[in-house]
Amino acid sequence: MLTALLAGAAVLYAHTLDDTLHSIEPSRLILDRRGRYLGEVSAGNGELGYWPLPYVMPERVVAATLVTEDQHFHDHPGVYLPSVGRALLQNVRNGRVISGASTLAMQVARMQDPGERTLARKISEALEALLLIHEHGHEQVLRQYLTLAPYGNRAHGVVRAARLYFDKPVEDLSWAQAAFLAGLPQMPGRMNPHTPHGLKRAQNRSHRILRALRNQGLLSAVELHQALNAELGLVPRPTRQPDAMHAVLEWSAQAKRRHGPISVATLDLEIQEKAASILEDNLRRIEKSGAGNSSALVVDTVTGDILAWVGSRDFFSEEHKGAIDFVRTRRSPGSALKPFLYALGLEKGAFTAASELPDTQMEVRSDAIGAYLPENINHTFMGPMLLREALANSRNIPALRVLSEVGVEPALRFFQSAGVENIGWEPDRYGLGLAVGNLPVTLEELARLYGILAREGESLSLRRFVDEPQVAPRRLLHRETAQLVRHMIADPQARRPMFAVGGPLDFPYAVAVKTGTSHGYRDAWTVAFSDRLLVAVWVGNHDWRRMRGVGGSNGAAAAAHRIMDGVMAGHRPWQPILDVFPAPDRAVPVDVCPLSGRLAGADCPHRKSEWFSPGSAPTESCPFHTQVKLDRRNGLRAGPTCPESEVITRMMLDLPDIYTQWARSQHLDIAPRQESTLCPSTEESMTPKVAIREPRGTVRLLFDPDTPASASTLRLEAEVTPSTEPIVWLVDGVPVATVFYPHEYRWSVTPGRHVITAAMSRHAEVSPPLTVVVED
Repeated sequence: MLTALLAGAAVLYAHTLDDTLHSIEPSRLILDRRGRYLGEVSAGNGELGYWPLPYVMPERVVAATLVTEDQHFHDHPGVYLPSVGRALLQNVRNGRVISGASTLAMQVARMQDPGERTLARKISEALEALLLIHEHGHEQVLRQYLTLAPYGNRAHGVVRAARLYFDKPVEDLSWAQAAFLAGLPQMPGRMNPHTPHGLKRAQNRSHRILRALRNQGLLSAVELHQALNAELGLVPRPTRQPDAMHAVLEWSAQAKRRHGPISVATLDLEIQEKAASILEDNLRRIEKSGAGNSSALVVDTVTGDILAWVGSRDFFSEEHKGAIDFVRTRRSPGSALKPFLYALGLEKGAFTAASELPDTQMEVRSDAIGAYLPENINHTFMGPMLLREALANSRNIPALRVLSEVGVEPALRFFQSAGVENIGWEPDRYGLGLAVGNLPVTLEELARLYGILAREGESLSLRRFVDEPQVAPRRLLHRETAQLVRHMIADPQARRPMFAVGGPLDFPYAVAVKTGTSHGYRDAWTVAFSDRLLVAVWVGNHDWRRMRGVGGSNGAAAAAHRIMDGVMAGHRPWQPILDVFPAPDRAVPVDVCPLSGRLAGADCPHRKSEWFSPGSAPTESCPFHTQVKLDRRNGLRAGPTCPESEVITRMMLDLPDIYTQWARSQHLDIAPRQESTLCPSTEESMTPKVAIREPRGTVRLLFDPDTPASASTLRLEAEVTPSTEPIVWLVDGVPVATVFYPHEYRWSVTPGRHVITAAMSRHAEVSPPLTVVVED
């Protein structure tokens, strides 16, 4: 009778009641590739769980839940009248609500719309329970209870609870475990399994549930005995790894867009912890030199799996702004982009690995700042270099010469196609400075770039989850080009003398490695890859503060080396490790002169073997080591009119004009460029001429009053015919020096706009003017 009245009231007031089964966005659990806890994205209400049950609800969980919460669940329409009468009598006697007689359906109504425990609310819950059973049936309401019920520690739903407390699927719970979980929703706070007292209360309650199951004939005596004495199998409370906080945030953002409550990341927490520890050790070594932070990526180059993502030194450090993820922060890469500029030059056919690249003073012109003279990081020049050695030694001037041939815009298009974002296309935004760090990149982008070399010219898409489909690679460089660049940056002999033998760039197995140091030592980078792994490391400060001499080779390379060694030992141990990377496909070795890159001649004191693609090998002999005819009277080149009695022949180093200054600084005995005035080839060759060789065009300088005058100088050099003639250097029409061959002078700069000329002392010839602007 009462049930009929309640059912009638439920129908009458249905428009004011909620008869829907609410759906809550479930939380997303993220595990590392070995199943270790990485993190969890909260559900829509900030809690954890609400995971869906399997299609067939687990028998043990259902039985233990019903015997605990609602033994007559299948015998009533949502409200159990005997319990209601008993509860009503108890509440009247005590003058307050002490017993609710809540059925499982009523609990679902309450969990969907929580509120105070009042009589009016109880009636509303009872009415909603009737509607829920009427509209959805017993099985769906039971499923909703097992999805919403609180099991403590913010976990809702039995599926999440099974993972939280036992690290297993709900279908695999034993009777002891099912009974343990069934008892938690009534008092999840007081029965917290992660506290000693809570665990004891939960176990006592689970034993009562097991005996109730036995009394109802759902357990045999043997099963009861086994369940009461079985090891429960509780797992420790999952904790986030402090070294993986940035990874947790990165993967959590990705997991929100994925289906399913559990995502298995490609990360390996063992590798993550190892990389973080090595970075910390490395920072302690160099922090007195001003290094405050570091980040690293470890990638499987075969699958693209990210194995480690260390975003900063300490996520919780306010001093070092550890909450910044430096894997995703744009910084100047220094020289780290050079291999790709060289690759584009090789692709264009403008260079080979043995192309001669002058590492000498070079004037660069920019519409924004006029002319300037770039330098190498060690403020020295190495003269004639072959492309292999220029790249491996990371020389700036040769890289600028390569980029000037490749073109800035084609280089930018390549970087854009390779995944570098935020590229600006304003005219002259980067200029040739692109070769030395003008294009900011992230560590992740840099890893993808070097993945192209590791994958022999094909793109490498970085994967974050093990079930993520691999993206079909795109060919960005010819296979042979990528192989050759890899071969060059893996060549330990090629990187001498800039990088010492036995340093962090040398490995006992095949590793291609490149460093980068941004202007002012604000960033230090190293990227290294083997036949299976890629390691990228950054060192610097959050506020772009300068470090004191900390660059890629002495700041980041040691950490990259240790990480590579530490991971290689256990990564695919069944796969033999390459000793050296093979030469490019179809390439042939040819002996060349290591100074000129041409075919080694009989007079070349040394020779080296270099790899060339078919048809690209040099055909002319070395012009640098040759027999030179000299006028014995003055040591200058003998012209055709010199008497044979005055001509001597010597094997000399005959370098082009561009190397003259460098050769003199190295005290090399080189062949003279000037022809003897005693026997010139033609009268025209002796016509007086003077021109300013260096610098050229308009030069803009910044005057620093704190720099000593002896260091604030501009080198001036003139080309004079005949070379024996003296000249006078004039600044704003005022003579400042009279010099002889080699006609050089260092002028102490002063602020202002100046016009400089060179005039012959014994002739009327004057050079075209040079304009120098010195800004203070």
